[in-house]
Amino acid sequence: MKSLKHTLTFVIPLTVMLITFSIYLLTNNVVNTYKKKISSDYSIVIITHTPLIKENFDTIAGIKVDRINTLSNRSIIDNVKSTLSDSSIDLLNKRLPHFYEIHLNSFPTSTELKKIRASLLNDKNIKRIEIFSKNHNQIYLLLLMINDIIIVLFGLILVFVVIILSKQVTIWFLAHNRRIMIFQLHGASILYSASPVIKHAIYGAFLSFIISASLFVFVSYNLNMLLPAELNDILNTKIFIELEVLKLFLLSFGISIVTIFGVLFRYKIKNA
Repeated sequence: MKSLKHTLTFVIPLTVMLITFSIYLLTNNVVNTYKKKISSDYSIVIITHTPLIKENFDTIAGIKVDRINTLSNRSIIDNVKSTLSDSSIDLLNKRLPHFYEIHLNSFPTSTELKKIRASLLNDKNIKRIEIFSKNHNQIYLLLLMINDIIIVLFGLILVFVVIILSKQVTIWFLAHNRRIMIFQLHGASILYSASPVIKHAIYGAFLSFIISASLFVFVSYNLNMLLPAELNDILNTKIFIELEVLKLFLLSFGISIVTIFGVLFRYKIKNA
């Protein structure tokens, strides 16, 4: 019972940290999917004096262009053609500027958007640019804020978890202090002498990984059940389960091993 209690003291904080990291992984996947979705909807409108040579706009300020659509000015002509003669309409057709809608390959940051605008303004053929910066910045800052909040939360939990795990491993070392000293007197290495402590930590890391990975896989396959139906389009995201589970595995054992060897190093120096 005492051994189980000690293991749980190690497992619980580590599992909380892994679950927080799982939430970050899921949110990051959803946010990236949403960014791809809105990047296909978001466009920059430009007005040019003469027809645009689309082949010259593969990239703008280092951002790859997905497509350029020509916007029809037919509605403008239709609104006034009843009051104009045929010759005036022909002249208007020739004098009207050309309207284009530029779609980018990815959703630009606010800084990239400024570079895009500056790059387009260098083209003398472009008369006017509309980048809808207000709406863009609101959406981009919201996405950025969601990611930043989760990263900060994970960072804080990680610090507290490392402190708690270090204290727990230190307690294990103190509990096995006599055994470690006897083994070392007989010439055993510190790693062999402290093998029960290391086994406790490895077992705890494995148990935490199983719990967090199981929850992650379950939530990944049931996002539509857990969140409102209105978000179905956003949540229709492809999550590479194997890769994300591998990240949880590496983090679980990485934190545990670093904590063990940190305490082990400190113990060795103290008892040298």
